[in-house]
Amino acid sequence: MEAHTGTRTPSRTPLTPAAVGGPVVLAVGLVLTLSAWDDAVPDPARHQIFLSLWFLGAALLAARLFLDGLPSAPYLPRSAVTFAIGLVGSASVATMPWSDLGSVFWYQLWFSVPLLTGLAYAAFRPSSGPSAPGT
Repeated sequence: MEAHTGTRTPSRTPLTPAAVGGPVVLAVGLVLTLSAWDDAVPDPARHQIFLSLWFLGAALLAARLFLDGLPSAPYLPRSAVTFAIGLVGSASVATMPWSDLGSVFWYQLWFSVPLLTGLAYAAFRPSSGPSAPGT
């Protein structure tokens, strides 16, 4: 009788919570964007520009999460995530109808702050990717 001394290798790559969280963030971002697209706001064009740029930021966060969760996937650089922080932050300020804040202020606040927090965490957390200090 022979004993197996080799280690078993899984037939497929295990999914980590980050790999699952990426598509969830993308789906939530898409639902929020589409549900708010035709809202009654003072300036619909600015509103849609904000939502488009906000969704781009959400998509970059989703890509970072998804790629970080796969062991053999390419790495999304920290600079792409910091670009998304600037994109969402500047879109929030530039598309705000400052003369008639009302509900626009609240939805931009409730959309932007959680996304900016997630992007900041994804950009500046210690990771094993190429942008980690000492690598």
